[in-house]
Amino acid sequence: MPDRIARGRPRPPARYTLARSDSRRRIVRGGAGPVPPPIELPGSIGPFALKEKKTPSVAPDWAGYYRWTLGRPPRELLLRALDHVNWEKKSWRGRTAIDLGCGAGNDTLELLRRGWRVLAIDQQPVALKVLSRRVPSRQRRLLMLQAAPMEGLSLPAADLIYASFSIPFCAPDHFHALWATIQRALVPGGHFAGQLFGNRDEWFGKRPLSFHSIRQVRALTRGYQVELLRETEEEGRSFEGPKHWHYFELVLEKPVAP
Repeated sequence: MPDRIARGRPRPPARYTLARSDSRRRIVRGGAGPVPPPIELPGSIGPFALKEKKTPSVAPDWAGYYRWTLGRPPRELLLRALDHVNWEKKSWRGRTAIDLGCGAGNDTLELLRRGWRVLAIDQQPVALKVLSRRVPSRQRRLLMLQAAPMEGLSLPAADLIYASFSIPFCAPDHFHALWATIQRALVPGGHFAGQLFGNRDEWFGKRPLSFHSIRQVRALTRGYQVELLRETEEEGRSFEGPKHWHYFELVLEKPVAP
């Protein structure tokens, strides 16, 4: 059976003690760690980065963020979801995945490498330009690109919807509509994998993003088979610097109708 509970090695402080022994949660405490070295964009992508740097300082530095993430390997959560597909003996050949908030495309590239057809969606056109120039020519027939915000998004049917730290950036007033869209788009037996921000995250109350309590997260999983619900709270880093993280990782399966 898939591991649904991840236990942290150190005992959490008293204020993080879990109220119920069967709660599928963990608290991870750790130092900020070293600052990742800067990653150079390939020369062919350079003009997009230079263009983005001319935007006002109040705008997010998306080109800088893509530089920061460009060399990152596929996320563990994606690999876990794909391993679960293998565990169920489901072939990914001919299957369709949606990478929702694809960014520079590190995880899209892994899906393409494994033979999935991928619809990569991001609100920032520069992200899609970066991704398109990284795709090997033999895999381009498997990739579709779409520039669109999460608010009001419509999705085609998919076997996997993957959202790596992206759907929390949906405006709170539109989050439940987005979550319903994801559920409708998944085919029976399909999977969702992604993260939700918790309500003890450093950005809570400071940014117009979507945050959830463990109770709200569990409510969102109704109607799914829960393969993973893992809570992490730790000191770490974001692109902007040190940050206190609180988030939930999910791998959910849409049941097949009897």
